[in-house]
Amino acid sequence: MLTFLILAAIAAALVGVAGVALSALVWLILLPVRLVFRMVFGAIGLVFGLLGSIVGVIFGIGGSLLGLILAPIVGLIVVVAIVGALIAAITALLAPLVPVALLGLLAWAVFKLFGSGARASV
Repeated sequence: MLTFLILAAIAAALVGVAGVALSALVWLILLPVRLVFRMVFGAIGLVFGLLGSIVGVIFGIGGSLLGLILAPIVGLIVVVAIVGALIAAITALLAPLVPVALLGLLAWAVFKLFGSGARASV
C-alpha cells in the first residue's frame, strides 16, 4: 500500500510538471495572437478613452453649472414640501379631536345662551 501511495505521489508530481510545461507551451504559442489583439484593441481603447474623457469633462462642467443653477430652486421646493408635509401630519394628528372640539363649542354656546347674565357681587 505504501508503494502505491509513493507511486501515486510521483505520478501526481509528473502530471503537475507536464501541466506546467503544457501551459507554458500554449502561452508561447498564443503570445503573438495576444500581442496583436492587445495592440489593435489597445489603440481602439485609447481613442475611445480619449473621446470619453473629453465628453466626460464637457458633461461634468455642464452638469456642475446646471447643478449650481438648479440647486437653490430644488432646495426651495424641498423646503416647501417639508413644511406642507408637517402641516398635513399635524392636521392628521388633530383630526380625531374635531368631535371633542365641537362638543366643547356646543357646551360653550349653551353656557353663553342659558347662563346667568348677572355677575355675582361680593
